[in-house]
Amino acid sequence: METKPKAEDESAQLKPIYIRQITGSFGNGVIGPYINIYAVQMGASPMEIGWLRSLTNLFGNIMQVPWGALCDRFKRRVPFIILGGALSSLLWLPMAYVKTAWELIVLVSLQAFISSMVAPAWAALIGDMVPQRKRGSVTASVNAAASLGSIIATLISGYIMASIGGSLSQMYMIPFMMATICGLGASLSMLTLRERKANELEKPKAISWINWKNQLKSNLNFRRFCLFSVFHGFFMSMAWPLFPITVVRVVKGDMVQVAYLSVISGGVSLIIRRFVGRIADRAGRKPLIIIGRAGIVSLPLMYAVATSPYHLYIADFTVGILAVASEIAVFAYLLDITSEEQRGASVAFFNTMNGFSTFLGSLIGGYLTSMLISMGFEDLTSLQVVYGISAMGRLIGGLLFLKIEEPYKYPSTIKDEILRIVSEDVKTVEEKLQKIEDGGEAVNREIQNDFEWFESTLKWRKEKEEK
Repeated sequence: METKPKAEDESAQLKPIYIRQITGSFGNGVIGPYINIYAVQMGASPMEIGWLRSLTNLFGNIMQVPWGALCDRFKRRVPFIILGGALSSLLWLPMAYVKTAWELIVLVSLQAFISSMVAPAWAALIGDMVPQRKRGSVTASVNAAASLGSIIATLISGYIMASIGGSLSQMYMIPFMMATICGLGASLSMLTLRERKANELEKPKAISWINWKNQLKSNLNFRRFCLFSVFHGFFMSMAWPLFPITVVRVVKGDMVQVAYLSVISGGVSLIIRRFVGRIADRAGRKPLIIIGRAGIVSLPLMYAVATSPYHLYIADFTVGILAVASEIAVFAYLLDITSEEQRGASVAFFNTMNGFSTFLGSLIGGYLTSMLISMGFEDLTSLQVVYGISAMGRLIGGLLFLKIEEPYKYPSTIKDEILRIVSEDVKTVEEKLQKIEDGGEAVNREIQNDFEWFESTLKWRKEKEEK
């Protein structure tokens, strides 16, 4: 008798988390997919795009270790989420008035630096409020809500900018304003969350984040995962500065087509998340991590040969499936292999190491492309060479994850879960079709009865007239 009220209570506690993710993702979706496009439209070179991506990654992660340590020490998550989200949202507006790519780089980097306090607090909050057996499913559900908000926002923003036209400042002004408002609203919505108190968490004293060497030595799973992620992240990020250049200068995509790219990958992710969360909880995190991290090699290869936006649509459709497979599994795996008393600092350390890795990868990718162009290679050839290097590194890095180990045993396999999901969906469809068929038969019976009544009425009137 107490199960239902308890479930309802847990759902109510998680409601602010869903609201925050939907609203915040709507704000990010309005302008986030267009920032690199914005820089390319301002005339940024591959080197400058490399700096934009690399500094964003670095400043977005470099402060996560100390923020994570403070989060663990005070055992408070919500204040960090509210403050970081609100301050970073206010920086959207000045970006509409920048005149050069470097001005944009400075503002985006500062925004990433401030918002870095959110990630470790958010991860720790999910770890505090969601038990291990449900983390994959809850993470998938929360991220699905976020994707829904982002997809809708990206479409709206793309059509707005395509309709307005004019100068870059005029075209981007409304999206920047929408992003600011939504970001503030998302942060303030967390004020309604009842955070668990320190005595409710029953955690021992947090270990200092400064002692990271001992942390890595004592946790083999965490150490391996960090090393493999750093290697993979370096080569993955080499292609990041090149994607917007391909979209704007190679395939000549307009703002609506840019929106479609984000919507396709986001829409696929939204659908697949429903299945991935369940698979991660039933079949384990490792298989999904390997599939996602190794399979993402397809993205730079497809961008390297693309000649129209439709080729990019196929690429983003593919990566939408692969990215969500690894995204949910990686987050759940991190929560599994880190201790509760140092979860915030551990996740922050992991993100910081990946921040340094992607900083170098994006920077080298941009500089290498610019260097090849200055040496006389054609722009497209230069892009293709760097895409090829990134693809090879992604494949090797993805296969390294074969060496990680699951900290828990899982009752099923990916194949069994997929078959079970398909079987359940087929059964559900059959039941719905049967209901529709039954309903149709009932309607036919009613029509037949009405028709018979109508015929009997006509017959009675005819007989009466004959008499």
